[in-house]
Amino acid sequence: MKTIKFIYLLVGCGLLIYVFSETDLELLWSNLIKTGWGIFFVLVNYGLAFWVDTIAWQFTLPSTKLSWMYHLWKVRMVGAAVGKVLPFSAFGGAPIKGFLLKKHYGISYKEGAASIILIETTHLISMIFFMTSGVFLISLFPNFPQNYLTFSKISLGLLSLGIFGFYILQRYKLTSVIGNWFSQRALGHRVKKFLSHLQGFDERLVQFYTLKRPLFFGALGLNLLNWYLGALEIYIILYFLGHPISMADSIMIETFVEIVRAGTFFIPGTIGTQEAAFLIATGVITGGPALGVAAALMRRVREIIWFILGFSLGWQYSGNPSNLPQAAQNEMGNDKD
Repeated sequence: MKTIKFIYLLVGCGLLIYVFSETDLELLWSNLIKTGWGIFFVLVNYGLAFWVDTIAWQFTLPSTKLSWMYHLWKVRMVGAAVGKVLPFSAFGGAPIKGFLLKKHYGISYKEGAASIILIETTHLISMIFFMTSGVFLISLFPNFPQNYLTFSKISLGLLSLGIFGFYILQRYKLTSVIGNWFSQRALGHRVKKFLSHLQGFDERLVQFYTLKRPLFFGALGLNLLNWYLGALEIYIILYFLGHPISMADSIMIETFVEIVRAGTFFIPGTIGTQEAAFLIATGVITGGPALGVAAALMRRVREIIWFILGFSLGWQYSGNPSNLPQAAQNEMGNDKD
């Protein structure tokens, strides 16, 4: 796994080097100088988005007390920071969140894992709604190359199928159905105890989708708002770079960037791929590829600041936040809950 992660990282770094080689670095630097206090407004916008995401996560947990939001915010911060250095992005930080919820707040691994799956599912479903609006706008933009539009449509279709399948798997308890079929085969009796836990877990997911529909749609709506706040971030960045664009343009850029990020989730931090996507999309819409790289670097600055804040919170939970992944793996492996 370490070798594979290193290879993915090398690929991303190689792509990043290529992006810079194709960029007017002098123009890039002058663009970054223009931003001034722009990073402050970028951080405010992202801070709001992070709180929206935290509220949505709270909808998936049994407790809805307002006092819980700050605890979830801290866990979310640490999980996001550690996840940035692991492959698979948000899912890379999921075990850390489950570990912290159990160890420090008494939420069982089953309940914590269920809430993480539920919030990630609503996050992914809302992403499809957001990307659909973005791809529709791209199709109306006359200067967008046909091959990029085709790529966006195909990617959106594949993502939609995968995410819809992930939802159906949970909604109709297909893992339990498959498990029950397997238990009736030879040696299946050995997994009966595991199946009882699996069925209970599936019931927890189905209850959220059926009996708690207001919370489900609430989480879905908040996550959708979060995606549009991501587009607003691009609007703010390009405004302070001295090249204002419309909100529709921002949605198109964010859609293309997120489509590329979704397809390269295995690269830690999507290094290189995010910059390349910004270079292409912003170049097409504004005519200035260097603006795209500058916008990508502004987002990286925001990510680094958030990363440092997340790791500093990690010190409150553990002597060294870099030890959290191994600690989570060891405890989850030994815990029967």
